[in-house]
Amino acid sequence: MLIDTVKLEKMALAKRVGQFLVAEQVKEERVTVENVARVLAQDVSAQVREVLAYELRKCTVLAPDLAEKIARDVETVSGAFLSETHVFSEKEWLRLIPGLKEPSLVTLARRTDLSDAIQVQLATVGQEPTVTSLVRNDSLELAEKACDKIVDRFSDNRRMMDHLGGRADLPLRVVERIISSVSDHCREMLVEHYAVDSGVASKVTEDSKIEVLWAQIKTAGPSQIHAFATDLRNDRRLNYLLVIEIAGRGCYQFMESALALEAGLPVGRIREILTLDDPAAFVRLMQMANVSKTMAPRFLQLAKRYYGNKSVPLTPEPAVA
Repeated sequence: MLIDTVKLEKMALAKRVGQFLVAEQVKEERVTVENVARVLAQDVSAQVREVLAYELRKCTVLAPDLAEKIARDVETVSGAFLSETHVFSEKEWLRLIPGLKEPSLVTLARRTDLSDAIQVQLATVGQEPTVTSLVRNDSLELAEKACDKIVDRFSDNRRMMDHLGGRADLPLRVVERIISSVSDHCREMLVEHYAVDSGVASKVTEDSKIEVLWAQIKTAGPSQIHAFATDLRNDRRLNYLLVIEIAGRGCYQFMESALALEAGLPVGRIREILTLDDPAAFVRLMQMANVSKTMAPRFLQLAKRYYGNKSVPLTPEPAVA
């Protein structure tokens, strides 16, 4: 068998060059070695370029032209680099993404550190494989604007809508948009994950008018907020997806009132439990209020946000309706 010794030597050189640039070196030496890296990055052999890209994925500082050259290479070369590199700023990513090939975009969509703006860019320029990878990236909190862009582009693609509906972190408004576009199986999943079905989602949209409710509730006092929650419950329009949405916007008192009404406990006691000083009490509260196991972590997240630092102001307890 013939062995391409020249290629092997170049691959070995690419490895040494990459390791050199990852390590902290004086500026003059880096400039010289980066020039060698530029030559290797244009080598006719993809294997040579692949070795260089793989080694440079850990670089924290890299000449922009060299980094972009590697990022725009074929996926077998750029894949490892794109999945780990931190040499690009958000602005540079936004400029770079439209020029990347689809396999490279898929790799990028699998990262766990994508900003909201980068997610929106991927959802805008990526084709179905990229957007599917983005939607199925459970290690990433999917931005609401990215969700909207995905629904705008793929609302007629039931498979894509099912992937989106399978997530457990969707805002209420996005659930409302996709409820009629998903399969029957996915609709059942929405019932399980969000404690809401298509009928309830429609009521939230048509009857509760969440934006109107928020406009009223955001400036209301604790007693008024409790009254709003009571009225919604009496009309059977109070559901935990709505509670999560309103509480997520900053009205933690609405969450207190809703849990108090469902669990049959005073609001003051609910507030004590949400400080998480007694984790077992929080678990019991979720059970008493019939919060599903998939929704409970979202309440836990809100409790940590508003009560974990004990900075939530004490408010007069509203009269129990």
